[in-house]
Amino acid sequence: MNLEKALVLLVASIGAVAGFAPSAPAAFTVTSQVSRVGRVAYAPNSALFSEVEEVAEATAEVAVEAPVEVAAEAPTEEAAPAAPAAFDTAIYVGNLSFDAVESELRSAFSEHGAVSKVQMPLDRTTGRSRGFAFVTMATADEHVNAIDQMNEAEVSGRTIYVSESLPKEKVAENKKKYKQTKKKEEGTKIYVGNLNFDTTQADLQATFEAFGKVSDCFIPSDFEGNPRGFAFIQMEEEDALEAIEKVNGTELDGRTLNVNKSLPKGTKSTPQQTKLYVGNLSWGTEAPALRELFEEYGNVVDAYIPVDKETGQHRGFAFVTMEPEDALRAADETDGYELDGRILRVNEAQPKGASRSNYNNESEGGDESWGNDEAY
Repeated sequence: MNLEKALVLLVASIGAVAGFAPSAPAAFTVTSQVSRVGRVAYAPNSALFSEVEEVAEATAEVAVEAPVEVAAEAPTEEAAPAAPAAFDTAIYVGNLSFDAVESELRSAFSEHGAVSKVQMPLDRTTGRSRGFAFVTMATADEHVNAIDQMNEAEVSGRTIYVSESLPKEKVAENKKKYKQTKKKEEGTKIYVGNLNFDTTQADLQATFEAFGKVSDCFIPSDFEGNPRGFAFIQMEEEDALEAIEKVNGTELDGRTLNVNKSLPKGTKSTPQQTKLYVGNLSWGTEAPALRELFEEYGNVVDAYIPVDKETGQHRGFAFVTMEPEDALRAADETDGYELDGRILRVNEAQPKGASRSNYNNESEGGDESWGNDEAY
């Protein structure tokens, strides 16, 4: 027992004298010795146990403060320079022949540089060219040269027009501007209905020129060249509005004109007046007598009896235009009414081409185009 105490004392004394800084193996040795003398180390009042604890703590601090070697950073390689982007601006080719083929266009442009790409849109139905194409050259210089040399050149028997292709956004913007400019230049289109077949373009134009410059006057005709009973007038917006207000409801060549702003193709306006068809009319009945009859039921906007162009005699029927409520009452009251010895057949006129389930009387003239402004 005394020998073991003396041994532990000796180890502690040597460490204190030499400025004890034990390495990991030394700490292991001390720990081993303490394990063998466990009885002494766990003695609560032993001074030797606290001395051994101090040695263990010192050993741990030395281990924590050991320098850590930092690995040297590997040298970074410089990134390779990016390859230049390929030239990809297309050339627009217009007025191209419908019989042109891609190989022919490529050959023509190849005379002015390397051709990277040719795009020729085809018609889905015919499989032929749609009249335009896009050509891409290899470089910017060849691009400029091709435009300069190929503009107004002849390809497939037609003179082509060449320019730099614009982005879709720019094309849409230009198209919008063009439509706005065109609309401004053209002005407002006026519809003129209930026109006499004998009214000439010169007479109609003169009527509207009293309110401003008429840029266009058009009277549509059928396949045989006969007027269809209506027309279109083109004027500046301000002049057109005044003309509509002043000319609508006035009489020209014996007909009361129906004038309003022309609607876009395919659209229909809500009718503000009702047109009545009056059949089985006596050959001796004249327009004033017919108008007088219908004026008993309201204001008559127009009363028209079509006349045969060859004989000059009326065709046995007529049209009367009134306000909707007045027309409804007039039709109800005059249908079956006797005028000049004939029993009238009155109902609302139908559009041209509509099924005619009316009264088939040979004296009505059998006009297949009755009931429409465009027909008389």
